[in-house]
Amino acid sequence: MLTGQTGINPMEVFAILVMMFIALPLKSSLAASFSIAGVVAVACGLVGDVMNDLKSGSMVGTPYKDQILAEGIGGVIGAIVASLSLIYLKNAFGGFGSEMLPAPQAAAVSSMTGGISDIGAFLMGILIALLMFVLRIPGATFGLGFYLPVNISSIMAVGAIIMIIIKKTMPKRDFMPYLASGLLGGEGIAGVISAFISMAI
Repeated sequence: MLTGQTGINPMEVFAILVMMFIALPLKSSLAASFSIAGVVAVACGLVGDVMNDLKSGSMVGTPYKDQILAEGIGGVIGAIVASLSLIYLKNAFGGFGSEMLPAPQAAAVSSMTGGISDIGAFLMGILIALLMFVLRIPGATFGLGFYLPVNISSIMAVGAIIMIIIKKTMPKRDFMPYLASGLLGGEGIAGVISAFISMAI
């Protein structure tokens, strides 16, 4: 529902929730907590990606069997390329969580592996989220803005403003899903290429 409504796939949020629900009664170890978070985050990432891909494929009339085959190939190749890229980035820039390689999602997950340090703030966040849900305010997007770096959250805000302007000025906007998909795909490709170029220089 979150991915469909907001276009954001908060994998780390689901990982934190599942990790907490399991850790509370079972008191799992640090290694087990990270393993749980990793499995849940990857599963949610794949599901969200498949949902968006199948929706886009359906809109352009791609046969369902071809989409499933492409998803399988992409999942395997993506896992290999992503793993090698992360290893290469870590070796080149000296680790994640630094200025060169900020990892806000990973930092959020790691901060929760030791348990909830501030129960009051956690409960207050739950109450605010419930209130926002009742008022139909997108709480997931609002929450992500709290811990994502400014360069990421500000771009999301700019995108939202552009979308509001387009909705008010263009009554017919059938092209928007295709434009957005192209921007997302292009951003990912450009990011990987620029990372490799910066490491090679």
